[in-house]
Parts: sequence; structure tokens; C-alpha cells
Amino acid sequence: MAKQKTILIVDDVELNRAILCELFQHTYAILEAENGEEALRVIKQHQEELSIVLLDVVMPVMDGIEVLRRLQGNAALERIPVILITAESSESTALKGYNLGVADIVNKPFNPEIVSRRVENVMELYEHKRHLESKLQEQYAALEEQAKKLARTSAFVIDTLSTVVEFRNGESGSHIRRIRQITRVLLEALSAQYEEYRFTDAQISLITDASALHDIGKIAIPDSVLLKPGKLTEKEFEVMKSHTIKGCEILQRLDLGHLQNDEFYQYCYEICRHHHERWDGRGYPDGLQGSEITIWAQVVSLADVYEALTNERVYKPPYTHSSAVSMILNGECGSFNPQLLDCFLQASDKLREITVVPARSAGDGSVSLESELVSQQPPTPSGPATLTERTLRLLELEREKYHVLAELSGEITFDYDVSTDVLQFSEKFVSVFNESFRMMHARETLCNSTMIYEADKKIIEEKLAQLTPADNVRKFELRIKTNTGEYEWFEIWINGIYMADESDSCSNLIGKLTNVNETKLENARLRRRAETDPLTGLYNRSAVKRMAEGEVGAVFFIDVDNFKGINDRFGHANGDRVLQQIGSGLKAMFRHDDLVGRIGGDEFAVFLHGQNDRSLLERKAQDICRMFQEVRIPEVRAASVSGSVGIALCPEDGADYDAAIDCADQALYSAKNAGKNRYAFYDRNAKTAGFRTVLSEPDSDKRE
Repeated sequence: MAKQKTILIVDDVELNRAILCELFQHTYAILEAENGEEALRVIKQHQEELSIVLLDVVMPVMDGIEVLRRLQGNAALERIPVILITAESSESTALKGYNLGVADIVNKPFNPEIVSRRVENVMELYEHKRHLESKLQEQYAALEEQAKKLARTSAFVIDTLSTVVEFRNGESGSHIRRIRQITRVLLEALSAQYEEYRFTDAQISLITDASALHDIGKIAIPDSVLLKPGKLTEKEFEVMKSHTIKGCEILQRLDLGHLQNDEFYQYCYEICRHHHERWDGRGYPDGLQGSEITIWAQVVSLADVYEALTNERVYKPPYTHSSAVSMILNGECGSFNPQLLDCFLQASDKLREITVVPARSAGDGSVSLESELVSQQPPTPSGPATLTERTLRLLELEREKYHVLAELSGEITFDYDVSTDVLQFSEKFVSVFNESFRMMHARETLCNSTMIYEADKKIIEEKLAQLTPADNVRKFELRIKTNTGEYEWFEIWINGIYMADESDSCSNLIGKLTNVNETKLENARLRRRAETDPLTGLYNRSAVKRMAEGEVGAVFFIDVDNFKGINDRFGHANGDRVLQQIGSGLKAMFRHDDLVGRIGGDEFAVFLHGQNDRSLLERKAQDICRMFQEVRIPEVRAASVSGSVGIALCPEDGADYDAAIDCADQALYSAKNAGKNRYAFYDRNAKTAGFRTVLSEPDSDKRE
């Protein structure tokens, strides 16, 4: 070639620059920059020589995205293509890059030959592009004028419709302006705070325009309802709620897609229909919940509530900004997306300005391209030996840093080589498990070893089978035997590294092990405490109801006879001791898989799994009544306690918890009404039939 082409490599990691230099040094002249500011300086000085820029995204001083933004306004640099080479593989980053004009995006780790071909292809395409651009200028100008006319028409229609709505609603002409301003502030805050809500400027403008039509359906609401100063009746509120549906019908007739585009119409439709939906699912018209509601409808919903609170309405005076914020955050105006509320709070000062004075336009924040050059390496004639030594030195440095960081973190890291079947751990593995840090024939060794809890081995198989190049990270928990001889819980992170070629084969699995045993045990203790009655140690009512599932054969509903009299005569402390004795007695009488709980003051319930033999249940009921006879009231010699039992069979009498308990309760009433100190089976035909007297004579009192 007559003139050697020049490549600019921009990356803050010297190792990355060295690898790319080694790839292109024999074909192209190489320039290097270690951050965005330095890159801009190099581009300005060498723009006539540059053929392409290979640009990293995440860098100090100035990142790659900001470099692209700075280059957008420089017409002299439109001929220089930019390829992003980055480890940041999210769709939002790719979208930003393409929106800012990058020619291609290459994800790390990359295949050197593929990168070389893609660089050559991009440079060739840009050569053709320059030939076509001159012919397309006139067409671009015509299209631009047409787009401006269409935008003016769209803006006119939107302003006209929103003005009509305001006039009908009896509001000032600034209502829609404030809604649009609040919507824009919230969208910008969301975009800055959360990656999943990263909107482009164009999208923010479209959504802001669409917000003006959120209440267009109120055109169809009668004045008697729309302008009523007092509280709406239930029937009137149903009429008011219909404005969301009527608004969508109006939008369908207007066919706004022809005025701007289908995306704009979709924003209008979803905002109009769903701006009264609520995060907890209690909104209207469709009862959507959580993320079922599009984020733009959520934003306009919050904007509408805030605007209504801070301005006068026919039914209320205005609230201050502080009061409105407090009411929204405290849930007095419905529930909202927690992330959206977070952004709402962060944008509080900007929103306060909107309620007082018109929002000021922000400056463009442009910065001069004249930034300080940190370092620059011009094209060098040095041979491949020098570059290879540099690359090897940097690679060795990276290995050493990785080793030190792994040890300092206190976690156990690992690297599994798929081709050699060798699994290697960091040094902490040896002290925790008393095993070698290198495991040969890893697949077979782990499969046959007792180190991993047998039931958990299938978890590893399932998680590894789910890994793909596009979804290459998995997190799960399993039990591993430590040097104490006990199995402990560990959280496992696994990241699959795939070859950047046509095979898409996995070359390595890297990850870490974190001991979470104490956390798991503490969570179990807290869960047990939340499910347990503190007095008797049995399950509490909510736990019994949640756990009473599966093959339940029968239910015992048990009640202490005349318990109020025990409390009144001997005191509540002695009453508690009676309940504790009963709880211990019931727990000892039943199997481990039966469910025993205290569900009220002196009421107990037992769910027997898989047992509905009537004769066995009668014997068990007799045992319960005898157990009551053995309960002693402290400092009283004679036994003064008895109990009654109601029995229901499942699923004959009741198929679920509420039905079964209700039937057993009715049977308990039968036993109480027959004299207490006895049991009764539920009989839907004769509620007092089927009971048996046990041991003592029944009392004449009613159930207490």
C-alpha cells in the first residue's frame, strides 16, 4: 500500500492494548491512548492519518461512551469508524454504542483472527460509505424537511387535544405543561439510576409528548361527574374510571401512528389505559400488578398524582411540595414501584421548582476537546520480540494480582479447565476442606466423592446444563463436608467462559465458594421462632394453616374444659403452666410427621397425615382425654383439668384447612354440649351424634 493505515487503540489496561498491538503491528501503524481524554487529543492531532479507532467503554477520566458523544459533533471525524472492544456485554451498552454511531462491537474475550477480519471489513465499508454520502445529501435534506413538517403537525394535534381536555376538566392551561415536565424529570432520573430503564433522549421526548394525552378520555365524561366538587358516589366513580378505556378508543380513531410512529402510538395507548393501575394490583381498568404495568405508564401515574396534590382541584386545595412528597412516600396515594419512588425522592428539588416556576433548560455540558494528554505512544518499528516480552510481563502481573485478590477476599475461588478435566482452587480451599488445591479427573472424583452431599449433586448437574454463551452465570447453594466432618452450606457462583469462535464451546468454568452456613442456620432459627407458639413450643396458628397440606387423614380440635375457671381460681401463671403440660403431652402422643399446634388461647389442633381409621382415632381421642386427667395444677393435689375433643375426617368432612377445622369445631361443640370430658366425631346429619363418654362424668356447663 502507498500509505500505511493507522489504528488508534484506546484502553486503560496496558495488557489489553499490548494484545491488540501484537495483533495489528505488522499491517498497520499503531497509536495508543489509556483514557478518553487522551484519545480525543490523539484523534485531534492525527485525524488525517487515522483509519479506525478501537475503543474500550469502561475507563477512568473519561469513558468510551463519552468519547463517542464528543465525537458526534465533529464533522471532520465522520469518516473515521469506531469499533467498541469491551467486556461490557449488556444490550443497553450495545444500544448506546450503536445509537452514538459505532461501526461494530466486539466483546471480550475475543478471537484475534475474527477481530482482524472485522476491522478490515469495517474500513472497507467506510470507504464505500464515503462514496455514497455525497449522493445522498440532497435526499437527506428533503427527508429532514418532511420530518420537521410531520413533527410540527404532531405537536399541533397533541397540544390541541390536551388543551381541549384541560378546558373540559376546568383546569388551568399549565396542567399539561407540568405533567410533561414532571414526566421528563422522572424519566431522566430513572435512566441515570437504573440500567434497565436507560432511555434514549428520543424515547424520553416521545414518552413526554405521550403523557399529555393521558386524560384524553375525560372528554367523554359528563360534567356532573367530571366537575363535581364533592366526593363521587360509587356509581359516579365507575363512570369516572371509564375515562381510561374511552381515551384508548379515541386514540384508535385518531391513528396517531401516522403522525409520528408506531412507538409513539404505543406509548400514548399504554399511558392512557394504565396510568391508574397500581403497583399492588389495586388499580384500574385491568388490575395489573408490578412490572405488568409499563414503566412509562407508572411514571405518568406518579406525575399525575404529584401534580394533582400540589395544585388546586374542584374537590381540594393544593398541598405543599413537602406534604405531597410525604403522602406519596407513606402510601397515602396508592402504591408505586420502589425504584420509581427512589428516583422521585432524588428528584425532589427539581420537582419543587416545577410547582413554583417553569422548569429551566439545562446547559449542554459540552467540554472542549482540548484535554490534557497523559501519555502517547507513536508508531514504533520495534519487532515482535519486544511486544511479546511486554505481553508476557503484563500477563504474569495479572496472574499475580488475581492470586492476591483471591486470598484477600477470604472466599475460595476455583478454575475448571474443561479440556484437561482439572479443577484448581485457591489456597484457602486446603485449610477449609483439608484437601489438595488441585483435583485431577474432576468429573469422576466429584461424582464418587462424599465431599458433596449426595442429594445436592444433581443441583450441580442441572445448573451446569443450563449454561449457554448468552446466559453464562449461575448461582446456587449446596452442602459440602468441611474438615470438621460436618456438611455446611456454601453459596456457589459459576461463570462459563466460552470460545469466541463458531463452536461456542465452553473452555473454562470459574467461580467462587462462600460459606453461608451460619446465615442459613440463623434464617432457620428465625423461621422456627416465627412459626412457634412461645408458651408451649408447638406450631402457632399461622404455621399450622400453612403446613396443613397433603395427605391429611383426620383433624383433632382440642379444648380445655372450664379453662376460664382455672385462670380465675388459680391465676394466669398457673393457667400457663397447665397449657404447657398439655402441649408437652400432645407432642409426645403423636408421630413426627403429624402436625400439632396451639391455635388459640386454650385451643389445640392436631392434623394426622394419612390416618382415617375410625377405631384408631377413637383410641387416640381416649388417650387425649386421659392425658388431660394427668395434668396437675401447681400446688393443688387433686386433678382439676379435663378436655374435650372434636374429630373430623379428611377429605370426607372437609378438603382444606378452613373446612376441616370448622367441622372438627362443630364436633367439639357436640362433645361440650353433651357434658364435656369426652370426644365426638363430626356428623353432618346429626351434629350431636357419634360422641363417646370417657373416664369421668360430664359437667353440665356450656363450653368455655
